[in-house]
Amino acid sequence: MIEFVKSIKSIVKISWIGMAIIILLLIIFVIVKWILGKYKKEKSIIKENFNEFWNDLINLKGWQKVILVIGGVIFCVLIFGVCYWIKKPNPYQEIAILNNQNEVIYPIGVDILNERKVGEFTFFTYNMTEMIGNDVITYPALYKWKEGKLAERISEGACPHFEVVKNSVIYLNSTLVDSSHGQLYVARPDGMNERVMEEELYDFSVDDESIYFTYCFDTVGVGLKGHALHRMDLNGDNIITVAYELSSPSLQGSHYNVSIEDGWAIYSNYKVQIGNQADGLEKVVLLDSTDEDWIYYTSNMLIKAKPDGTEQVVLDGVDDFWYQIDKIEGGWIYYQKGNDKYKIDINGNNKVKIE
Repeated sequence: MIEFVKSIKSIVKISWIGMAIIILLLIIFVIVKWILGKYKKEKSIIKENFNEFWNDLINLKGWQKVILVIGGVIFCVLIFGVCYWIKKPNPYQEIAILNNQNEVIYPIGVDILNERKVGEFTFFTYNMTEMIGNDVITYPALYKWKEGKLAERISEGACPHFEVVKNSVIYLNSTLVDSSHGQLYVARPDGMNERVMEEELYDFSVDDESIYFTYCFDTVGVGLKGHALHRMDLNGDNIITVAYELSSPSLQGSHYNVSIEDGWAIYSNYKVQIGNQADGLEKVVLLDSTDEDWIYYTSNMLIKAKPDGTEQVVLDGVDDFWYQIDKIEGGWIYYQKGNDKYKIDINGNNKVKIE
């Protein structure tokens, strides 16, 4: 019955009273038709059937008539009640949340920082304001909302970034006062919400199959470990390093800000080709135009290459220490490797340790 009423509601835009009357008339028609069918005799007509039915109805005893009337009233009340329940105004047809004072508020468009649909749910971030000591802190929190319900807060702390992958929401759960790093969680519409890994991360990127990220508390400096770009499956398994952090006067970018697109990690003015486990010789392409013939950079080795990523030349080989270029001056590259400082000419000759 309820499904039948809902189907009518979806087709006809009428009030709940009108809907109830229409349904009641339809039901009465069906009942009368069924009753008349019981009285039908061979070659009889509708008028004869109706007269016979009416006489039987008049001849009912008093208590039977009372029961029949009461039953009819209850049936009508039931129909009207169901229609009112189906068509009653929905108090939360728009996104509604509880603020910190347990007041229902309706965020306007500018308050909702990001909004994504997952099935019948809407996930969104909304700027919350709290007093932390003597300071007023504003931070984005992650919510889940279904029409007709109050929105449910998902992130325990701040949520500076979330993505939707395969009907799940992957998000960063940060402290209220520092959203530059946090814990990686996955939430699903069915209510599951769990932490993906123990270590804290800086921001992350996703594609259909993987999560790309940098550890928050990684090895200091650039090179083999420090703030390298890592990849893992959506469930947190199979973590590998796909690109080392680079140091170069020509390459501008940060592990805070990286996007993944078509097999490339894209930074501010360059991109790095990513695939399987990194070896330090991933192709690096400068996105800005330049008159320079070569760019010089470090991964887990000191390298020069053409701005389009071709003709890579290793100037100083693989080392377990981190590399960092300090400057390029007078045909010399001044750089650090671990705690030691060196200089080498731009062709990879005459390497000298600087005391």
